[in-house]
Amino acid sequence: MIRSIPKTLAQASLALAILASPAAAEFPEKEVTITVGFGPGGGVDTITRAASDALSAALGEPVVVENQPGAGGGLALTALKAKPADGYNLAAAISTTISFDPHTSNVSFGIDDFEFIGAFGVFPEALVALPSRGWTDFSDVVAAAKDAPDGLTYASTTSLDRVVMKAISEKEGVVLKPVPTKGGAEAVAEVLGGHVDFAYSSGTYYPQAKAGELMVLAGLGTDPVPGFEDAPTLKSLGYDMSSVNMVVYLAPLGIPAEAKAKLVAAFEEAAKSQPLLDVLAKRNMGSFILTGDDFATQIRAQSDQFKAAME
Repeated sequence: MIRSIPKTLAQASLALAILASPAAAEFPEKEVTITVGFGPGGGVDTITRAASDALSAALGEPVVVENQPGAGGGLALTALKAKPADGYNLAAAISTTISFDPHTSNVSFGIDDFEFIGAFGVFPEALVALPSRGWTDFSDVVAAAKDAPDGLTYASTTSLDRVVMKAISEKEGVVLKPVPTKGGAEAVAEVLGGHVDFAYSSGTYYPQAKAGELMVLAGLGTDPVPGFEDAPTLKSLGYDMSSVNMVVYLAPLGIPAEAKAKLVAAFEEAAKSQPLLDVLAKRNMGSFILTGDDFATQIRAQSDQFKAAME
């Protein structure tokens, strides 16, 4: 005879089974790593480290910052694409690393390979040089390049600056040779040390320019550089080009929706933190922030503009 299990016993067994089964872990349950695509001391690195404590507090787990410089942030994004899409791996670069480089460089990533988490600040990008050069603005640089048999050199950090300088070189019939660097700090050091004639800088130059150690030759944005309004923009000098760059944070495509939502919320919270606001102010970058879908929309629009310009 087969005896039936009493209903209460069956219910108790089910309850024990449920209690014994592992509960789904909530994100995050361990440290989150942000890999900075530029060297220590530059704008992306400094801003990321300034935000890391606030991000850690918002997430309830440590946020570790590492550096993997090279290819204007491209090496870090290449590595990020291959990492697990679990929310524990992010990369920090600049907006043109993802919106511009895939159209012009031999990179293995594209705009559709990542989740867009957040972006901080707008770089006051500019061309800078030592005041001892005696130049007033970038038009003097072009004139000097025409008189220099071997041309002039400049500190370069991204593929975008090389495209811009190449276009100017071809238009003016001069030689402007890039000297690759691993980030803004190294680029500024190259200028200050007299190893290059000028630098294409995202914003690391600002403290030195404010102190009079560097001079702004031209702004690269659509408007003059705040605090240096007397310096022209490239556009006002007759070059139909401009650049707007932010510090951007990406994750591998396909991270869980819960993880993405918590990361976005953490970046929104970190944007209010005083250490980050202080660093942004010191670098003349404002308190601008974009997250999630708004961030993705802006980067895609920028990518479309670059694509159209290259066709």
